[in-house]
Amino acid sequence: MALERIEVDGLQGLLTEVLRIANVQSTSSFLWYRGLDRKSYRLLPAIMREGKSSAEVFDRERRLLTRFRQRSLPYWPAGYPQNDWEHLFAMQHHGVPTRLLDWTENLFVATHFALRSDIEGANDDHPVVWCIDPVQWNRATPVLSEYGASVQVLTTSDDDIEPYRPETSKRRNKSPVAIFGTHNSQRIVAQRGTFMIWGEDPRALEDFADEMDTAKLWQIAIRGDRKQLARDLASLGFGETMVFPELASLALELSRAEGWRAIP
Repeated sequence: MALERIEVDGLQGLLTEVLRIANVQSTSSFLWYRGLDRKSYRLLPAIMREGKSSAEVFDRERRLLTRFRQRSLPYWPAGYPQNDWEHLFAMQHHGVPTRLLDWTENLFVATHFALRSDIEGANDDHPVVWCIDPVQWNRATPVLSEYGASVQVLTTSDDDIEPYRPETSKRRNKSPVAIFGTHNSQRIVAQRGTFMIWGEDPRALEDFADEMDTAKLWQIAIRGDRKQLARDLASLGFGETMVFPELASLALELSRAEGWRAIP
């Protein structure tokens, strides 16, 4: 089964399950992770969550990319080369909606995002960590499957990624694929950021998994009190500055360490 849904108790259960999954993967594979604070949330890029057509999505992304280029120049180091891919990754990590969906190579980064919000929801709408085998996913993708074991995670220099490029003249592919992005911000570096990028088909990743028998995707729901789970993660030494290496995060981390919970 391409998509597997699992429930575990606490961080210990999460770690045990992830290690179980990792240990049955092939030696050429590895896992990426994504944390969400609700089990009911779907794996879909921000720009595709309004139900717009693919033509509207690409038109909106193109306009956002142009405006970002026009307005962001003063914030980049002088002479830094910027192409459409580099701008797209920077846009994603600063909150501009794109066709990218963030993943991380670090389980604890994903867990931090799953537990970051003190939201109230249904008793069974637990925080979750999603796991994906990005190599196997790409090998199961229709447009790449013919290349077999030679397929890996794509990079921005690969010919096969060209149909997904923001500024491309090629016909766009449908299925999302796994891609390594440019680490051009401290946030991407700290979060060990990786990405899935969508093509023309605006469906959620789970829907694609249902059609790709050899793809590997896991949803791990974490049972337990959210605040206690967050405290457990902090007791392991994982704080806000591990994910957001900024002064504001340091201030929040120190305040919490001293028992100050007030929200400014």
